[in-house]
Amino acid sequence: MTQAVHDIPAHVARRAVEWMLELQSAPATPALRQAWSDWRAAHPAHEAAWQRVESVRSRFGGLAGVSGAAAVAHATLSARSRARRRSVQALAVLLLAGGAAYTVEQRTPWRQWAADHRTRPGEQRRIVLADGSALVLNTDTAINVRFAAGERRIVLLRGEIFVATAKDPGRRFLVEMPQGLAQALGTQFSVHSEAQRAVVRVFEGAVEITPAQAGSPALVLRAGQGADLSAQSVGSPRPVGDADRSWVHGTLIAKSMRLADLLAQLSRYSPHPLVCSDAVAELRVSGAYPVAQIPLILESLSATLQLQIETQTRFWGRQVVQVRLAPRGA
Repeated sequence: MTQAVHDIPAHVARRAVEWMLELQSAPATPALRQAWSDWRAAHPAHEAAWQRVESVRSRFGGLAGVSGAAAVAHATLSARSRARRRSVQALAVLLLAGGAAYTVEQRTPWRQWAADHRTRPGEQRRIVLADGSALVLNTDTAINVRFAAGERRIVLLRGEIFVATAKDPGRRFLVEMPQGLAQALGTQFSVHSEAQRAVVRVFEGAVEITPAQAGSPALVLRAGQGADLSAQSVGSPRPVGDADRSWVHGTLIAKSMRLADLLAQLSRYSPHPLVCSDAVAELRVSGAYPVAQIPLILESLSATLQLQIETQTRFWGRQVVQVRLAPRGA
């Protein structure tokens, strides 16, 4: 009788994950493989736990083939004991909690922790790929790089990237995201993926965007055009300009933008939310704002618009929950 996932003891689940990490972290010796085989045969729960690991591995496309998985395994196995226990515990929950955990994984922890390249909130990073193409990762972004004989593929797990492709006539250049695909046709472009929607903007050349749902029509965007993309459809093209890629140079350009909208954009670069009261939400602001200087931006907005900065905290002031701009004396 097959053992149900919820009947597998927690310590057995953790050991199954440890075996997975040990087998991936370095070439497995005959002695290690024999010990692994003996462990699986020692109890039905051991084999059930390992089969669950194998099942989820296959749904991930094979963890051994996911670039970065070996690095995660090595980091987990070489970490200090307390951190290692936490890492193994988290992976055990993910691998043995069933389909719901797999669904959550697609959106959050495992693929992003194991990403080839990622940035923290407020961080930006420039990368030159093996073919000479250049990427800029915006704040809170995670990607995998998949180069093969016939194509160059960037998997955008979350966030926003800017791409300047290098010529390679024998291999097409693709950006894959949950909503669909963007194929570069010799170009500079950006892709921003969030929730159910992505935004593709083309600055040079052209990009063909195709929704993930089979049979949905594709659309070619030319330089100066952008469009929303969902898994089912592509939105109508709209104009884009240099202001839409100013973030590549660490600047957010606002032209008569609502204060509430500006703060929402700046929040992407902040460790805590930036908001304003309804009384000042419609104030219009213009300027070039360096995204690495959030405190200075808030001070400038406060002085220019005659606002006060309110910091909401918890845990006796040790943790900032949000920063709010409000009318002075409110």
